[in-house]
Amino acid sequence: MNALPVILDGHIRDVLRSAIRRSDVPWAIVRDGAVAEFSLGSSMSNVRIGMDRMSADNKHGAMSLDIGDSSNIYAIVAENADYRCTPWTQCIYLCMHRDEAKMNSRRVLTYIGEYDDDGYSIWDMGIGDDTLDVYIIVKDDALNSMLKGMEGKNILNEHSILERIVRVSPYRLFTTKKASIVVKQRIGSVEGAHTHFMPDVILNGIRYPTPVPEQMSCIIQVDPFASLIDCNGNYHAWSIEDDPFQMLLHRYSKGYAEAKYMLRDKVLDMIRRSDAAGYDVECMYKHSDADGKDMLRVILAQIACDSRLEPTIRMGSVKVLARLGAVNLSAVVAYIKAMDRSSKH
Repeated sequence: MNALPVILDGHIRDVLRSAIRRSDVPWAIVRDGAVAEFSLGSSMSNVRIGMDRMSADNKHGAMSLDIGDSSNIYAIVAENADYRCTPWTQCIYLCMHRDEAKMNSRRVLTYIGEYDDDGYSIWDMGIGDDTLDVYIIVKDDALNSMLKGMEGKNILNEHSILERIVRVSPYRLFTTKKASIVVKQRIGSVEGAHTHFMPDVILNGIRYPTPVPEQMSCIIQVDPFASLIDCNGNYHAWSIEDDPFQMLLHRYSKGYAEAKYMLRDKVLDMIRRSDAAGYDVECMYKHSDADGKDMLRVILAQIACDSRLEPTIRMGSVKVLARLGAVNLSAVVAYIKAMDRSSKH
């Protein structure tokens, strides 16, 4: 929890309008067990930006965001290191209070109606999330027939119908109170627009760490600068001085940013001075609260990935991460290997 919600202001709006034009920026609607992502990628795209709404679409999918009446939309600018897929996350989370972000919260498969004039039917998957509806848009007659036979049931444990959905790969639509993402790519594709759907996570109520307060819900999130790993999984050289997201942190999470830089200097000094720094940092880590532990993981990952630092310092940070058993260690190592490969070409 390294940032507090702030009212969506003109500066954040400008960042969002700039982000939607970039091909390498990912937008995502994320819940535990259900994720939709969209980016322009390399495909020909249409981007529309107005005072109240911004949207983009291409052959892979589409996204839209309504920021007209933004008096109840808040922005959280935050980074953390509690994910295995990247050395650390950095995002602007656009949020609303839960009572204002309510959606249909259906818990069973529900037929909604015809989607358009081309014979598509739209079905609510019934994931039961109170601030997100997940739909599939189906034209396949056999799948529509199977879905009709299952209507009114919770299908998250019905492997036969889920496997059929994967094979047919209908369009997927994720909607929150102010945003939506449509994915047209086949299930399993990850470039540009894609979805992840994990019924076991939903059914078991597994919760992953997030900087969004419990009383709020994220309507959509974006990494506006995509500075380390882009939306297609491509790695880029990174340094903390060149990352404009760090300036956003200073603007909207000043206390966190200043504390992080002070601790970063201390950790760097420890690593430079002694090969035994891992033991000292491990001791510091053990005596930190949850927020302090997360900050240390971010710092160590950023030291390891910082192209301006000496290789010995970077690998020293990796060794400390290994001592901590950090969840993002494998992603840090993957990043360093990718950078080594690119430097040899």
